[in-house]
Amino acid sequence: MKVPGRPRYAAVIRAQLDLYLEQNAGLLERVEAAKGAYDHAGRPGAEEAYGVYMDVVEEAEDALLELRDRYAETMAARERRRYEREFSRAAERMLPTLQGRREYLRAIDPDSTI
Repeated sequence: MKVPGRPRYAAVIRAQLDLYLEQNAGLLERVEAAKGAYDHAGRPGAEEAYGVYMDVVEEAEDALLELRDRYAETMAARERRRYEREFSRAAERMLPTLQGRREYLRAIDPDSTI
C-alpha cells in the first residue's frame, strides 16, 4: 500500500544511498578535498581547481548512477521514470554537489537533459 505523501521507493532508495556512502567513502572525501581546494584557490588557479572539482564530482555521480541504473533495469518504463525521479531528488538532498554539477552542465548546455 502506498502511503500518501511518501515516495513509493523511499526505503529502497535509502538503502541504496546508504550502500553508496559506505562503498564510496574515499571518493566522497576526494570530492570534499577538491571542493576545499577550489574554495581556497586564488584567482590564477581557480579555474583549474574548479575543473578538478567537477571531474571528481562526475566520478562520484557516475558511481551513483551506475547503482541507480542497475536497479532500474528491472523495472517497467513508467515505474522506472518514477523511481529515477525519486532517486535523483533523494541523492541531491544527500549529496548537494551533484545538484551543483547538474546546474553547471545546464549553464554550459541549456538543452541538456541532465
